[in-house]
Amino acid sequence: MREEDRDLGLFDGFPEPVLLLREDRVAYRNQAAADRFPGLRPGDEVPGGLKALLGEACPPAAAAGEVDGWPCTASLQAMGGGALVVLRSRAGRDGQPGLERLSQQLRRETATLAAALQRLDPTEGEPDGERAKRYLAAANQGLYRIIRLADHLGLAGGETEAWQPQGMDLAGLCRETAEEVEGLCRMGGYCFTWELETAGLLTVGDDRLLQRMLLCMLSNAMKAAGKKGRLGLKLAVRRDRAVITVWDSGRPLEEKDLGRIFGGDRAPSLDGQQGLGLGLEVVRRVAALHGGAVLAESREGVTRCVVSLPIRKPEEGEPLRTPRVDYSGGFLPSLVELSDVLPPEIYNCEDLE
Repeated sequence: MREEDRDLGLFDGFPEPVLLLREDRVAYRNQAAADRFPGLRPGDEVPGGLKALLGEACPPAAAAGEVDGWPCTASLQAMGGGALVVLRSRAGRDGQPGLERLSQQLRRETATLAAALQRLDPTEGEPDGERAKRYLAAANQGLYRIIRLADHLGLAGGETEAWQPQGMDLAGLCRETAEEVEGLCRMGGYCFTWELETAGLLTVGDDRLLQRMLLCMLSNAMKAAGKKGRLGLKLAVRRDRAVITVWDSGRPLEEKDLGRIFGGDRAPSLDGQQGLGLGLEVVRRVAALHGGAVLAESREGVTRCVVSLPIRKPEEGEPLRTPRVDYSGGFLPSLVELSDVLPPEIYNCEDLE
Protein backbone atom coordinates (compact mmCIF):
# COMPACT_ATOMS: atom_id res chain seq x y z
CA MET A 1 0.00 0.00 0.00
CA ARG A 2 1.26 3.46 -0.87
CA GLU A 3 2.28 5.69 2.02
CA GLU A 4 -0.43 8.21 1.07
CA ASP A 5 -3.10 5.47 1.16
CA ARG A 6 -2.58 4.47 4.78
CA ASP A 7 -5.33 6.80 6.01
CA LEU A 8 -7.89 5.03 3.81
CA GLY A 9 -8.50 2.56 6.61
CA LEU A 10 -10.55 5.32 8.25
CA PHE A 11 -13.23 4.60 5.66
CA ASP A 12 -13.40 0.84 6.31
CA GLY A 13 -16.45 1.16 8.58
CA PHE A 14 -17.98 4.12 6.75
CA PRO A 15 -21.71 3.42 6.11
CA GLU A 16 -21.59 4.77 2.54
CA PRO A 17 -19.58 3.39 -0.41
CA VAL A 18 -16.11 4.94 -0.68
CA LEU A 19 -13.64 4.18 -3.48
CA LEU A 20 -10.24 5.51 -4.50
CA LEU A 21 -9.84 5.52 -8.28
CA ARG A 22 -6.59 5.76 -10.22
CA GLU A 23 -6.36 5.54 -14.02
CA ASP A 24 -9.72 3.76 -14.40
CA ARG A 25 -8.79 1.26 -11.72
CA VAL A 26 -10.00 0.78 -8.15
CA ALA A 27 -7.12 1.36 -5.74
CA TYR A 28 -9.32 1.01 -2.64
CA ARG A 29 -12.91 0.21 -1.75
CA ASN A 30 -14.51 -0.02 1.68
CA GLN A 31 -16.98 -2.70 2.80
CA ALA A 32 -20.01 -0.62 1.82
CA ALA A 33 -18.61 -0.31 -1.71
CA ALA A 34 -17.93 -4.06 -1.79
CA ASP A 35 -21.56 -4.65 -0.85
CA ARG A 36 -22.78 -2.24 -3.53
CA PHE A 37 -20.47 -3.75 -6.20
CA PRO A 38 -20.22 -7.49 -5.38
CA GLY A 39 -16.90 -9.05 -6.30
CA LEU A 40 -15.13 -5.72 -6.75
CA ARG A 41 -11.51 -5.81 -5.57
CA PRO A 42 -8.55 -3.40 -5.60
CA GLY A 43 -6.94 -3.46 -9.03
CA ASP A 44 -10.23 -4.08 -10.86
CA GLU A 45 -11.56 -1.69 -13.47
CA VAL A 46 -14.07 0.93 -12.36
CA PRO A 47 -17.59 -0.58 -12.51
CA GLY A 48 -19.36 0.35 -15.73
CA GLY A 49 -22.34 2.04 -14.06
CA LEU A 50 -20.09 4.23 -11.91
CA LYS A 51 -17.83 5.03 -14.86
CA ALA A 52 -20.85 6.12 -16.89
CA LEU A 53 -22.00 8.44 -14.08
CA LEU A 54 -18.60 10.06 -13.55
CA GLY A 55 -17.59 10.30 -17.20
CA GLU A 56 -14.24 12.09 -17.45
CA ALA A 57 -14.74 14.15 -14.29
CA CYS A 58 -11.72 15.43 -12.41
CA PRO A 59 -11.87 16.39 -8.72
CA PRO A 60 -13.28 18.45 -7.21
CA ALA A 61 -16.56 17.44 -8.81
CA ALA A 62 -20.05 16.19 -7.97
CA ALA A 63 -22.47 14.08 -9.99
CA ALA A 64 -26.06 12.92 -9.64
CA GLY A 65 -27.81 10.11 -11.48
CA GLU A 66 -28.16 6.35 -11.31
CA VAL A 67 -25.59 3.58 -10.95
CA ASP A 68 -27.09 0.28 -12.11
CA GLY A 69 -30.56 1.53 -11.22
CA TRP A 70 -29.52 2.98 -7.85
CA PRO A 71 -30.31 6.74 -7.56
CA CYS A 72 -27.33 8.39 -5.92
CA THR A 73 -24.95 11.33 -5.79
CA ALA A 74 -21.17 11.13 -6.03
CA SER A 75 -18.56 13.56 -4.75
CA LEU A 76 -14.96 13.45 -5.99
CA GLN A 77 -11.99 14.80 -4.07
CA ALA A 78 -8.31 14.60 -4.93
CA MET A 79 -6.37 12.11 -2.82
CA GLY A 80 -3.15 10.16 -3.28
CA GLY A 81 -2.79 10.92 -6.96
CA GLY A 82 -6.34 9.76 -7.68
CA ALA A 83 -9.97 10.58 -6.98
CA LEU A 84 -11.68 9.66 -3.72
CA VAL A 85 -15.33 8.94 -4.54
CA VAL A 86 -18.07 8.96 -1.91
CA LEU A 87 -21.49 7.68 -3.01
CA ARG A 88 -24.71 8.62 -1.24
CA SER A 89 -28.17 7.26 -1.83
CA ARG A 90 -30.90 9.64 -2.95
CA ALA A 91 -33.68 7.25 -1.93
CA GLY A 92 -36.31 9.13 0.07
CA ARG A 93 -34.50 12.45 -0.21
CA ASP A 94 -36.78 14.14 -2.71
CA GLY A 95 -39.12 16.61 -1.10
CA GLN A 96 -39.42 20.26 -0.25
CA PRO A 97 -35.76 21.32 0.22
CA GLY A 98 -34.65 24.06 2.59
CA LEU A 99 -38.14 25.36 3.43
CA GLU A 100 -36.80 27.89 5.93
CA ARG A 101 -34.42 29.36 3.37
CA LEU A 102 -37.15 29.32 0.75
CA SER A 103 -39.54 31.23 2.99
CA GLN A 104 -36.84 33.81 3.70
CA GLN A 105 -36.21 34.26 -0.01
CA LEU A 106 -39.94 34.56 -0.71
CA ARG A 107 -40.35 37.23 1.97
CA ARG A 108 -37.36 39.14 0.59
CA GLU A 109 -38.68 39.10 -2.98
CA THR A 110 -42.18 40.06 -1.82
CA ALA A 111 -40.77 42.99 0.16
CA THR A 112 -38.82 44.17 -2.90
CA LEU A 113 -41.97 44.02 -5.04
CA ALA A 114 -44.01 45.85 -2.42
CA ALA A 115 -41.38 48.60 -2.12
CA ALA A 116 -41.35 49.16 -5.89
CA LEU A 117 -45.14 49.31 -6.03
CA GLN A 118 -45.28 51.74 -3.10
CA ARG A 119 -43.07 54.18 -5.00
CA LEU A 120 -45.67 54.15 -7.77
CA ASP A 121 -48.47 55.09 -5.34
CA PRO A 122 -49.91 58.41 -6.61
CA THR A 123 -50.53 59.55 -3.03
CA GLU A 124 -46.76 59.59 -2.57
CA GLY A 125 -46.40 62.16 -5.33
CA GLU A 126 -46.15 61.68 -9.07
CA PRO A 127 -42.67 60.35 -10.05
CA ASP A 128 -41.18 61.69 -13.26
CA GLY A 129 -41.29 59.48 -16.35
CA GLU A 130 -37.84 57.97 -15.99
CA ARG A 131 -38.24 57.20 -12.30
CA ALA A 132 -41.68 55.68 -12.91
CA LYS A 133 -40.17 53.40 -15.56
CA ARG A 134 -37.44 52.30 -13.15
CA TYR A 135 -39.93 51.56 -10.37
CA LEU A 136 -42.21 49.64 -12.71
CA ALA A 137 -39.29 47.64 -14.11
CA ALA A 138 -38.22 46.73 -10.57
CA ALA A 139 -41.79 45.66 -9.74
CA ASN A 140 -41.97 43.52 -12.88
CA GLN A 141 -38.65 41.90 -12.08
CA GLY A 142 -39.79 41.18 -8.52
CA LEU A 143 -42.92 39.49 -9.84
CA TYR A 144 -40.87 37.36 -12.25
CA ARG A 145 -38.57 36.32 -9.40
CA ILE A 146 -41.51 35.18 -7.28
CA ILE A 147 -42.86 33.14 -10.21
CA ARG A 148 -39.40 31.62 -10.66
CA LEU A 149 -39.20 30.69 -7.00
CA ALA A 150 -42.64 29.04 -7.10
CA ASP A 151 -41.69 27.06 -10.22
CA HIS A 152 -38.45 25.86 -8.63
CA LEU A 153 -40.17 24.91 -5.41
CA GLY A 154 -42.70 22.76 -7.24
CA LEU A 155 -40.23 20.93 -9.47
CA ALA A 156 -37.40 20.53 -6.95
CA GLY A 157 -39.96 19.33 -4.41
CA GLY A 158 -41.01 16.42 -6.62
CA GLU A 159 -43.85 17.86 -8.69
CA THR A 160 -44.06 15.90 -11.95
CA GLU A 161 -47.58 16.68 -13.20
CA ALA A 162 -46.11 18.81 -16.01
CA TRP A 163 -44.03 15.87 -17.29
CA GLN A 164 -45.19 15.36 -20.91
CA PRO A 165 -42.52 13.62 -23.00
CA GLN A 166 -42.93 13.26 -26.75
CA GLY A 167 -40.87 13.44 -29.91
CA MET A 168 -38.84 16.65 -30.17
CA ASP A 169 -35.74 18.20 -31.71
CA LEU A 170 -33.27 18.75 -28.87
CA ALA A 171 -30.80 20.63 -31.09
CA GLY A 172 -33.61 22.97 -32.18
CA LEU A 173 -34.53 23.64 -28.55
CA CYS A 174 -30.89 24.40 -27.66
CA ARG A 175 -30.59 26.71 -30.67
CA GLU A 176 -33.78 28.62 -29.87
CA THR A 177 -32.85 28.98 -26.21
CA ALA A 178 -29.27 30.02 -27.00
CA GLU A 179 -30.37 32.67 -29.49
CA GLU A 180 -32.78 34.16 -26.98
CA VAL A 181 -30.27 34.10 -24.12
CA GLU A 182 -27.58 35.58 -26.38
CA GLY A 183 -29.64 38.74 -26.83
CA LEU A 184 -30.43 38.99 -23.12
CA CYS A 185 -26.76 38.48 -22.19
CA ARG A 186 -25.75 41.23 -24.58
CA MET A 187 -28.25 43.57 -22.91
CA GLY A 188 -27.07 42.48 -19.44
CA GLY A 189 -23.33 42.83 -20.11
CA TYR A 190 -22.41 39.13 -20.24
CA CYS A 191 -20.24 37.47 -22.90
CA PHE A 192 -22.14 34.37 -24.07
CA THR A 193 -21.19 31.95 -26.84
CA TRP A 194 -22.82 28.73 -27.97
CA GLU A 195 -22.04 25.75 -30.20
CA LEU A 196 -24.10 22.86 -31.57
CA GLU A 197 -22.26 19.86 -33.01
CA THR A 198 -25.40 18.78 -34.86
CA ALA A 199 -28.11 20.75 -36.66
CA GLY A 200 -30.88 18.40 -35.58
CA LEU A 201 -31.26 15.77 -32.84
CA LEU A 202 -34.53 13.86 -32.63
CA THR A 203 -35.29 12.34 -29.24
CA VAL A 204 -38.14 11.87 -26.78
CA GLY A 205 -38.44 14.46 -24.01
CA ASP A 206 -40.43 17.29 -22.51
CA ASP A 207 -39.29 20.43 -24.31
CA ARG A 208 -40.70 22.82 -21.69
CA LEU A 209 -38.92 21.09 -18.79
CA LEU A 210 -35.72 20.79 -20.82
CA GLN A 211 -35.88 24.51 -21.63
CA ARG A 212 -36.24 25.25 -17.92
CA MET A 213 -33.25 23.01 -17.22
CA LEU A 214 -31.13 24.86 -19.80
CA LEU A 215 -32.12 28.23 -18.39
CA CYS A 216 -31.34 27.11 -14.82
CA MET A 217 -27.87 26.02 -15.94
CA LEU A 218 -27.29 29.33 -17.72
CA SER A 219 -28.58 31.34 -14.75
CA ASN A 220 -26.08 29.60 -12.47
CA ALA A 221 -23.28 30.26 -14.97
CA MET A 222 -24.20 33.95 -15.20
CA LYS A 223 -24.11 34.27 -11.41
CA ALA A 224 -20.71 32.61 -11.26
CA ALA A 225 -19.24 34.53 -14.21
CA GLY A 226 -20.43 37.94 -13.01
CA LYS A 227 -20.92 41.01 -15.18
CA LYS A 228 -18.60 41.02 -18.20
CA GLY A 229 -17.78 37.41 -17.41
CA ARG A 230 -17.68 34.63 -20.00
CA LEU A 231 -20.08 31.71 -20.26
CA GLY A 232 -21.23 29.34 -22.95
CA LEU A 233 -23.39 26.41 -24.00
CA LYS A 234 -22.45 23.38 -26.10
CA LEU A 235 -24.48 20.43 -27.39
CA ALA A 236 -22.59 17.30 -28.42
CA VAL A 237 -23.50 13.70 -29.25
CA ARG A 238 -21.48 10.90 -27.67
CA ARG A 239 -22.58 7.47 -28.90
CA ASP A 240 -26.22 7.14 -27.83
CA ARG A 241 -26.27 10.17 -25.51
CA ALA A 242 -26.77 13.89 -25.88
CA VAL A 243 -24.28 15.88 -23.81
CA ILE A 244 -25.19 19.45 -22.88
CA THR A 245 -22.42 21.52 -21.31
CA VAL A 246 -22.80 24.98 -19.78
CA TRP A 247 -19.51 26.54 -18.70
CA ASP A 248 -18.34 29.76 -17.06
CA SER A 249 -15.08 31.45 -16.19
CA GLY A 250 -16.15 32.47 -12.69
CA ARG A 251 -15.25 31.13 -9.26
CA PRO A 252 -14.02 27.53 -9.50
CA LEU A 253 -15.77 24.73 -7.67
CA GLU A 254 -14.12 23.92 -4.34
CA GLU A 255 -14.25 20.81 -2.20
CA LYS A 256 -16.29 22.67 0.42
CA ASP A 257 -19.03 23.08 -2.22
CA LEU A 258 -19.46 19.35 -2.76
CA GLY A 259 -21.61 18.81 0.33
CA ARG A 260 -24.43 21.05 -0.86
CA ILE A 261 -24.51 20.32 -4.59
CA PHE A 262 -27.50 18.23 -5.67
CA GLY A 263 -29.11 18.47 -2.24
CA GLY A 264 -26.15 17.11 -0.34
CA ASP A 265 -25.19 17.52 3.29
CA ARG A 266 -26.48 21.07 3.61
CA ALA A 267 -29.72 22.68 2.51
CA PRO A 268 -29.42 24.30 -0.91
CA SER A 269 -28.25 27.88 -0.82
CA LEU A 270 -30.38 30.69 -2.17
CA ASP A 271 -27.57 33.21 -2.12
CA GLY A 272 -27.73 34.86 -5.52
CA GLN A 273 -23.95 35.05 -5.68
CA GLN A 274 -23.36 31.33 -5.16
CA GLY A 275 -25.30 29.91 -8.07
CA LEU A 276 -25.23 26.35 -6.71
CA GLY A 277 -28.61 26.25 -4.99
CA LEU A 278 -32.13 25.24 -5.82
CA GLY A 279 -31.68 25.82 -9.55
CA LEU A 280 -29.13 23.00 -9.73
CA GLU A 281 -31.59 20.71 -7.96
CA VAL A 282 -34.11 21.56 -10.69
CA VAL A 283 -31.46 20.58 -13.26
CA ARG A 284 -30.99 17.25 -11.48
CA ARG A 285 -34.73 16.59 -11.34
CA VAL A 286 -35.29 17.29 -15.03
CA ALA A 287 -32.26 15.19 -16.02
CA ALA A 288 -33.51 12.33 -13.83
CA LEU A 289 -36.98 12.45 -15.40
CA HIS A 290 -35.29 11.98 -18.78
CA GLY A 291 -33.10 9.11 -17.50
CA GLY A 292 -30.00 11.30 -17.49
CA ALA A 293 -27.21 12.34 -15.14
CA VAL A 294 -25.65 15.68 -14.25
CA LEU A 295 -22.06 16.52 -13.34
CA ALA A 296 -20.49 19.70 -11.94
CA GLU A 297 -16.72 20.16 -12.07
CA SER A 298 -13.94 22.73 -12.39
CA ARG A 299 -10.95 22.22 -14.64
CA GLU A 300 -8.34 24.55 -16.13
CA GLY A 301 -10.01 27.66 -14.75
CA VAL A 302 -13.44 26.78 -16.16
CA THR A 303 -16.43 25.45 -14.22
CA ARG A 304 -18.78 23.16 -16.12
CA CYS A 305 -22.25 21.78 -15.54
CA VAL A 306 -22.69 18.77 -17.83
CA VAL A 307 -25.99 16.97 -18.43
CA SER A 308 -25.92 13.61 -20.21
CA LEU A 309 -29.26 12.42 -21.62
CA PRO A 310 -30.04 9.16 -23.44
CA ILE A 311 -31.16 9.67 -27.04
CA ARG A 312 -34.50 7.94 -27.49
CA LYS A 313 -35.69 7.93 -31.08
CA PRO A 314 -39.41 8.73 -31.46
CA GLU A 315 -41.50 5.79 -32.64
CA GLU A 316 -42.55 5.77 -36.24
CA GLY A 317 -45.62 7.93 -36.74
CA GLU A 318 -45.19 9.70 -33.38
CA PRO A 319 -45.85 13.45 -33.76
CA LEU A 320 -42.90 15.76 -33.21
CA ARG A 321 -43.18 18.89 -31.10
CA THR A 322 -41.44 21.87 -32.63
CA PRO A 323 -39.63 23.74 -29.84
CA ARG A 324 -41.32 27.06 -29.29
CA VAL A 325 -41.36 29.87 -26.79
CA ASP A 326 -43.92 29.22 -24.08
CA TYR A 327 -45.78 32.34 -23.08
CA SER A 328 -47.79 30.41 -20.51
CA GLY A 329 -49.54 32.95 -18.34
CA GLY A 330 -47.99 35.75 -20.38
CA PHE A 331 -44.52 35.28 -18.88
CA LEU A 332 -41.53 34.55 -21.11
CA PRO A 333 -39.59 31.59 -19.57
CA SER A 334 -36.15 33.10 -20.21
CA LEU A 335 -37.10 36.34 -18.43
CA VAL A 336 -38.54 34.35 -15.52
CA GLU A 337 -35.57 32.00 -15.17
CA LEU A 338 -32.92 34.71 -15.56
CA SER A 339 -34.76 37.30 -13.44
CA ASP A 340 -32.21 37.06 -10.62
CA VAL A 341 -29.25 37.89 -12.87
CA LEU A 342 -30.55 40.31 -15.51
CA PRO A 343 -30.58 44.09 -14.89
CA PRO A 344 -33.96 45.59 -13.91
CA GLU A 345 -34.21 47.83 -17.00
CA ILE A 346 -34.82 44.74 -19.16
CA TYR A 347 -38.17 44.40 -17.41
CA ASN A 348 -39.60 47.69 -18.69
CA CYS A 349 -43.20 47.18 -19.84
CA GLU A 350 -42.53 48.09 -23.46
CA ASP A 351 -39.75 45.48 -23.62
CA LEU A 352 -42.04 42.75 -22.29
CA GLU A 353 -44.76 43.13 -24.91
